[in-house]
Amino acid sequence: MNAVTFYTRRQGEETSFEYNFYDNGFSPSNLAVRKVLMAMLESVHHRLTHLEVEYNDGMLADKVGARRAGELLRFLGASKTNMKETYSGNVVVSRVFRAPLTPERYDYFHTLQDVSQLSHYRLQEQEKDRIVFYFTRYLQLIAPQQEAERFAERLDAYGLPYRWVPIDRGE
Repeated sequence: MNAVTFYTRRQGEETSFEYNFYDNGFSPSNLAVRKVLMAMLESVHHRLTHLEVEYNDGMLADKVGARRAGELLRFLGASKTNMKETYSGNVVVSRVFRAPLTPERYDYFHTLQDVSQLSHYRLQEQEKDRIVFYFTRYLQLIAPQQEAERFAERLDAYGLPYRWVPIDRGE
């Protein structure tokens, strides 16, 4: 297996690790990608307090079925009181909600068989993004140095070969 590539970028005292789906060529349900998400989760689990999910009703229903989609959204904390809708004209194109990250919700993400089951999600430390999945484009970890080292340790523990490609922002 080729090494999984992560684009890294220093952001102050933190490091961003971005797994780009186009460059790595793995399906979101591939075991290697699932191990990447699990390693990300395990490296910052003690910091995670909230989740934010953006989804499209039709796309989610197509992926998991209408009944399962409703059950999943309720399980993850969606409600009329925390829902925001994005419109294009008179049509709702997506919905977003934010909820506390309970142990059961953490387990949902840790055991995902397809990391793209939800189109766009963020696992956060209060308001700060720690893990971001964005429309099967990328999966990103933003971690302080200690957790960045733990991320590499978790990848090693999963037997996942990887390489870092530093990105210079020209600063």
